[in-house]
Amino acid sequence: MAEYKGPAKMMMMKNRKDMLHFIAFINIALFLLVSSSCAPLGSYFYLSMQTENIQNRIENIEKALNDNKTSQKGQQFEDISVKNSINELQNSISKIESKINQIEKSQNSLQSSFQNIKTSTEQLSKQISASEKNYSTVQNKISALESKVNQIESLQKDIDSLSAQIRNLQRDVNLSVSQSDIDFLKQLQEQINDIKRAMQSIDVATLLRIDTGYILYSVKSGDTLNSIANAYKVSLNTLIDTNGIKDPTKLAIGQLIKIPVGDPKSYVRPPLKINPTDIIAYHGQERNGFKTIGMDIYAKGKDVYPILPGRVLNVDNNTVTVDHGNMIMTIYSGISTNLRVGNFVSTDKPLGQVIDILHFELYIEGEPRDPIRLFTEYKGIFTVTFYSEWDDGKVPNHPTFRIARNGRVPKQFLSIAVDPNVIPLGSLVYIPTLSNVIFIAEDTGSAIKGNRIDVYVSDVRLALNKGISPHAVYVLKTEVNN
Repeated sequence: MAEYKGPAKMMMMKNRKDMLHFIAFINIALFLLVSSSCAPLGSYFYLSMQTENIQNRIENIEKALNDNKTSQKGQQFEDISVKNSINELQNSISKIESKINQIEKSQNSLQSSFQNIKTSTEQLSKQISASEKNYSTVQNKISALESKVNQIESLQKDIDSLSAQIRNLQRDVNLSVSQSDIDFLKQLQEQINDIKRAMQSIDVATLLRIDTGYILYSVKSGDTLNSIANAYKVSLNTLIDTNGIKDPTKLAIGQLIKIPVGDPKSYVRPPLKINPTDIIAYHGQERNGFKTIGMDIYAKGKDVYPILPGRVLNVDNNTVTVDHGNMIMTIYSGISTNLRVGNFVSTDKPLGQVIDILHFELYIEGEPRDPIRLFTEYKGIFTVTFYSEWDDGKVPNHPTFRIARNGRVPKQFLSIAVDPNVIPLGSLVYIPTLSNVIFIAEDTGSAIKGNRIDVYVSDVRLALNKGISPHAVYVLKTEVNN
């Protein structure tokens, strides 16, 4: 493209040509003047210097023109750069406007979410208020139960103290004891029996607190009213009516559901059938310096059932923990199972199978209880004494010397004499306050009538020293005995 030349530039070029012609003319004139005249040589040099000065000024003017041309090119480049910057700024502004639109949409969405959260919070607040009322009711019931437990513990201490007094009196008494002393001892014994009869937790229904006809279940995350009804074998309408529930689809965590129990005694199921010889360890038995919690039963390959309906709280290392309501919890260790946390269980379906030895624990209100009570039926308070083979007056050469009623030789601290009208012969008897063992009713005695039990020992002195003491007696249920 041809370069544009303005009027000023054209004039400068024209003046430059004229100036060159003028300098050439001056040089020629000087030359002629010097050649043809006698002018001094100094004047010539002066004129020559003036001419050179004019030529330098012309060169400076040309240089200025070239610099101006370069500056114009730079200015054009700067104009292009400014245009590019403007375009970039416009693109950035467009992007910012787009982001502002997105932020406005997000703000609208957040406002909608906030409104939803506000509504949910209000609903949760109402549910918390309802739960607090239920919690207050449960707290009052727990306080009442704790008061009863404290009363029972106080009664137990009184019983132990009275029993100790009786044993001391029996140990210190001589053959010349008076009839008044005997009458006093009998009266004292009756008082002890009355106290023990008044104690709670003497049968399974009372122990598990289902003798009230209800189970209180605390709702957990993921529970539905229908799943609770199916597990506890009651209809959904029964739960709705019993608890006054308006909307069965809305349950609050911690909400107490009152579940009706038909026959409390038949509602409980032992975890499995047992044989006394399969019991490896009893609850409270001292082993290696520690008292055992729960009991160990050899039951390889047997099915294990929950004692009550409930919800699985934990499954870990062949151990299943179940919450049954009424603040009752059971632990079944040593079983293979497919259960998962949150599953509901019922007494008609097994939890799993015993791998080798079942370890079974029972907790009520967080306190460990003797689980063998679930396998037994309470018979009452019995007066327990001790006897040996010498007590019936038979001599060693007598055909029935040291032979029990069932025709067998009795075993120390295993065989007992009972009244067959109260406890049938062959019954398996559990006396937890006497010994961690299952006794066998194998013998009778002329003095053993009513609620009396005579425990066989082979040492006469031991039989005399053991004395007389009252104990709660339980008989192993026939349906849980193999």
